[in-house]
Amino acid sequence: MTVSINALLEERGMTKYKLAKSSNLPHTTILDICSGKTELPKCNAETVYKVAKALDTTVEALLAPALELRPNFE
Repeated sequence: MTVSINALLEERGMTKYKLAKSSNLPHTTILDICSGKTELPKCNAETVYKVAKALDTTVEALLAPALELRPNFE
């Protein structure tokens, strides 16, 4: 299941400001992530976890678009 932060915000009727407050992250950090200026996979684990928790989703779901499938090693 892949999700985007912007889609989750819209689905939940939540603003970026409210996400910043509920995740206890700077508003500018949330704005940078949502705009694509900062890539979520390059954020530290605590930031990703806080965003996922505030959006009531999993870290895996947030990072799924950035994960690449590795070929079989056989």
